[in-house]
Amino acid sequence: MVAQAAMTGQFVGFDGQLYPHSSLDAFGTRDCRPFRQRILARCGALANAMRAEYLFLAKTQSHVKANLRFLELDAYLNIDTLHLLCSHEELTEFADSRANLCTSIAENHTDLGECFSDLVDLVTAYGIDAPEVEVDGSNLEANINRLCCLKWWRRQLRKLQADRVEAVARELRQVNAKASPYCSTFSHAKKRQQKKANREYLESRTAVNELGQEFTLAELSALSVSNPSIRRLELITRCKGFEAIAKAQQHEGVFITLTAPSRFHRMIKITKGDKVIKIVPNKAFTGLTPRDAQKYLSSVWARIQAKLSRAKIKPYGFRIAEPHHDGTPHWHFLLFSTAANIEAITSIFQEYALKDSPDEKGAKEHRVKIELIKKGINEKTGQEYSATGYLIKYICKNIDGYGVDNKQAKGTEDWANKNASEVAEKIEAWSRTHRIRQFQQIGGASVTVWRELRRLSEQEGVVEQIRQAADAGDWAAFVLAMGGATVARKDQELRPAYAVAEQLDKNTGELIPVLQTQYGDEAKERVIGVLIAGVVVLSRTHYWEIKETASLRAARQKIMDGIADVLEEIHAQNPQLNPAAIHCAPRQRCALDLCQ
Repeated sequence: MVAQAAMTGQFVGFDGQLYPHSSLDAFGTRDCRPFRQRILARCGALANAMRAEYLFLAKTQSHVKANLRFLELDAYLNIDTLHLLCSHEELTEFADSRANLCTSIAENHTDLGECFSDLVDLVTAYGIDAPEVEVDGSNLEANINRLCCLKWWRRQLRKLQADRVEAVARELRQVNAKASPYCSTFSHAKKRQQKKANREYLESRTAVNELGQEFTLAELSALSVSNPSIRRLELITRCKGFEAIAKAQQHEGVFITLTAPSRFHRMIKITKGDKVIKIVPNKAFTGLTPRDAQKYLSSVWARIQAKLSRAKIKPYGFRIAEPHHDGTPHWHFLLFSTAANIEAITSIFQEYALKDSPDEKGAKEHRVKIELIKKGINEKTGQEYSATGYLIKYICKNIDGYGVDNKQAKGTEDWANKNASEVAEKIEAWSRTHRIRQFQQIGGASVTVWRELRRLSEQEGVVEQIRQAADAGDWAAFVLAMGGATVARKDQELRPAYAVAEQLDKNTGELIPVLQTQYGDEAKERVIGVLIAGVVVLSRTHYWEIKETASLRAARQKIMDGIADVLEEIHAQNPQLNPAAIHCAPRQRCALDLCQ
């Protein structure tokens, strides 16, 4: 596997041996060397992996194949004048230039349809999906505004960068248990930078309500499921609640793992006993990405759900998506139902999991794994078997690594003997890079209602009964009070209440509804409370204004005061200069330097 070179000027080949950069000079014509150097100069963190790919292809096939591969990968990473292995600043500058170009195009059009068509041609040329227009064209102008927006372009290019760089890293064997499990070092570093920037932003902004109460956004974020500890504890609480309901109703539990076919997997582990002997490329791999695998698993699950619905089987539980060592996702299910239904559920899973390429090697052994949850006392631990116990290690491993002892893991596992929090950080980077939802509840009551009720003070009647269960953190009592684990959402006692956002006019005290987005299309409704028998119980009663923190304002003022002092000093030493000349002097000198 390709790893970080031990010394500058060296790289590790796919055979694990160290090679000097100059080893590539033995292949090709005299024009090949500058050709390779031009491409490698743009590849940054992936340059050594590109060298290993070139060496492998030149040795096993020819330098022509290696050159074509370089051209293919370089073209995939290039968007016009932007190379996707660029810095944050370079990507931002390019995004802003494209937004300004779209604005210029829009200003020269009078027909909205023609304008949007021209903008779509530009956007799709960069490999970006254009926003969809409603059948009646009601959001046409809003979508034109999107395409002219700096922030929209930045978001789309960041997604494109994440997708393409990670795809190339997987192609170059950079994502696996030996090199970098789950995601590439480039994507991991990017997500770390993003988290740091997000944290700094939250700490630099305060939310102030109409009562004058003031909190930093970081403080408010720490109180929500954005906090990994709270998210982990809430998931475990809900899992335990489902298990309590299953015991009370004498339901059975089953743990199912669903895996994608071989063509989605880039790398394969070769194991012997409790050790990984080596990791090799998968010959069946067809270039599909983790997002492609996630879409495949989603489609299989959709067909399974449809079959269960036709059979009037309503399981409840959880689904967790996590990565194999090469970044390919697989799904774990913990489902509860009657004993007869569990038998049907396992049969349906096996049927649909093996509909795609059922005869490929290892399909029957690996495509779907089923483990019935045991009952009674575990002789090894002396404790009762627990369905939640099956899921807790996956919840903790995928969120923050809390309480996970990787020293006890099998040697063939990619997380064996590794720091649990670092493993969790890599998994989080994987899920954000590929935009994969990790946790999903199946059946049961609305978690939105649960969270909104926990914001409320004492109520009356049914609302108070359900609120008390939620406030006590008793998921089982909450689900039963809402109608049970298998009741349809439309038939539950309470439902989330939605309405458009409102802004408080401080001058008049009037509440003004926010009917449009910043782009001009219809604003989506937001959760405002819970709904029972047509009556809304408000859980969100404050109106918040986001401001910069006092420390940030003070720091900015200090910088401006410092600049003012410098300018005053320059003027004092050069009284013949006016302020405008002071500002222009540096630019004039740069121009002069360029002419010399």
